[in-house]
Amino acid sequence: MAPSSVLITGANRGVGIEFVRQYAQLQPQSPRHVFAACRSPDSAKDLKDLQSKFKNITIVKIDLNDETTFISAAKTVEDIVGDAGLNLLINNAGVANRSSLDTVTSDDMTSLFKINAVGPLLLTKAFLHLLRKAASKDGPVSSDKACVINISTVVASITENDTGGAYSYRTSKAALNMITKNLSIDLKKDGILAAAIHPGWIKTDMGGPKATTEASDCIKALLKVIESINTEEAGGKLYHYSGRVMAW
Repeated sequence: MAPSSVLITGANRGVGIEFVRQYAQLQPQSPRHVFAACRSPDSAKDLKDLQSKFKNITIVKIDLNDETTFISAAKTVEDIVGDAGLNLLINNAGVANRSSLDTVTSDDMTSLFKINAVGPLLLTKAFLHLLRKAASKDGPVSSDKACVINISTVVASITENDTGGAYSYRTSKAALNMITKNLSIDLKKDGILAAAIHPGWIKTDMGGPKATTEASDCIKALLKVIESINTEEAGGKLYHYSGRVMAW
């Protein structure tokens, strides 16, 4: 089973474009609509090349530093999906900064907090009416029906932090984890699930060449985890890409 519609942010490279690639050709049935969101669609050559191969891909502009793009993107998506709503929102876009105690600045903290925490929250808010439309349809709760997935990281886990450092990245993603938990509680009455996932150390521009996991293998694993989130009890948790539940 697959969602009829999915929107992925940060879709022009790395994990994001791999999400788009695998959802666009998901077997036995791919989503009818795969919305690939990025800051600069005009220059997203790889994403455009992918769109030329799969007709279910629609590219939309979303810049986490520009809330006006949230509203215009939601209007574009609504014009396409109509009353069916949006089934799955994957907040993947984000930035990393490895600033230490000696190098961290106020700008580091505030800029990452805005992109990694505030952006996903307000984007979810902008698409909430479409998630609610999807959730109102018959059937049990599931990630295929109405769900928000936030891409987090193991370094945001307070329990598992035994190395320190990376102040702005750790704290902004820890804030995203709290947002995820809050969403799972506040959206429960609407039948919308919310969960966070640690995708692993991936060979992307962000992960770097020393990373241990190929993006294609990572997304195969993440799709399985997302598919397994199909009860109220499964929401409100931080998942490892292997499927195990991690400590906040």
